[in-house]
Amino acid sequence: MNIIDAVPKICKFFPGITSALLQVGMVIVSFYHAFINSVVINTAFEDAKGVEKFANMLLMPTQYLCEGKAIHYDGVTFEIKQRFQYQTHKRLYSPVALTFFTPGIILGATLKGLALFNPETKAKHIALKAHLNSTKVVSNQKLYQKWGINTQDWQEGELCVPQGHLRHPGDENHLAPDKEALAEIVALLTEANIPFWVDCGTCIGAYRHGGVIPWDNDLDLSILVNDFQNAKNALKKLNPHKFLAQDWSSRGLPKTYIRVYVKENRNHIDIYCNDIDPKAHTITYIVSHLDSHFMAEDWKERERQQMAPIPFDVIFPLKKGMFDGIEVPVPNQTARFLQYKYGPNIDPARIYNPKTGKYEKDLSHPYWQVPLAH
Repeated sequence: MNIIDAVPKICKFFPGITSALLQVGMVIVSFYHAFINSVVINTAFEDAKGVEKFANMLLMPTQYLCEGKAIHYDGVTFEIKQRFQYQTHKRLYSPVALTFFTPGIILGATLKGLALFNPETKAKHIALKAHLNSTKVVSNQKLYQKWGINTQDWQEGELCVPQGHLRHPGDENHLAPDKEALAEIVALLTEANIPFWVDCGTCIGAYRHGGVIPWDNDLDLSILVNDFQNAKNALKKLNPHKFLAQDWSSRGLPKTYIRVYVKENRNHIDIYCNDIDPKAHTITYIVSHLDSHFMAEDWKERERQQMAPIPFDVIFPLKKGMFDGIEVPVPNQTARFLQYKYGPNIDPARIYNPKTGKYEKDLSHPYWQVPLAH
């Protein structure tokens, strides 16, 4: 067992310390995302000249480590792509980039700032920032309909009636800040006409309880991968004092994973992307970090179990469900959808006992055999 695989097991023995470290870690991660979104530090125009070009050369170590972007601009439209590839030679390039990170960013940022005194250089960076801050959504509805996906308005869909499994009184208030964010996300994605649905534990909660699973630690949504940028743009309208949409995609699979940071409790809402196979009429969950060296094998195994292709008609047309008072879209054949992901038994692994006021484990439930079950 390597150290990465050992970390989740160690965390189980020290939940308090783990929680505190995660709280601090999420703040650091938030600063990291703010840093990598710097137009000056983390982008390089392909037509750069003179001081700007030299500055971009000095910033190469920083941009390699922070997934810098190469920018092609014809005066009207932008084409943005990764400046570097990360499929090969990471073990060679990463330590070199770390070695030259500090001098590179000090000298490179200084020269980049000087380059911005050039009116043309300044103008294109201002235009790039405006482009990156855009909330424009380009509808994919016609494309989806062409492929045979029924993307009718989920608010007009059939009502998904919860199974009525009991929860302890008050558990409906669990993850309250996250649910406040969920309500905003639902409103924005619906307004933008972007197909999405509750997924994973959030879908299970809507199906079983009509609300959050009492022991869940976050909320989950899914979109179609073609709408990644649309969703990112729409979510820029979130209340910036409370929530922040961040691109958590892996470098090997860009534009595949969004997380919404909830500032009040320093938690995240996951927004997963799903690939479309128009010929097979199936949708497949994309695990953005499946090839990451920093993810435990148990986690990877659990995620692989959810990667079975799911037929269009299992998800679409979307139904309307309830999630502790919030109307949310749920997959059309909700139970069948969950069985694709979790197997035939989708009953609770913990049953609430009103007499004792406690949740009692059903140890015969297959859930307890799943890696990282909690």
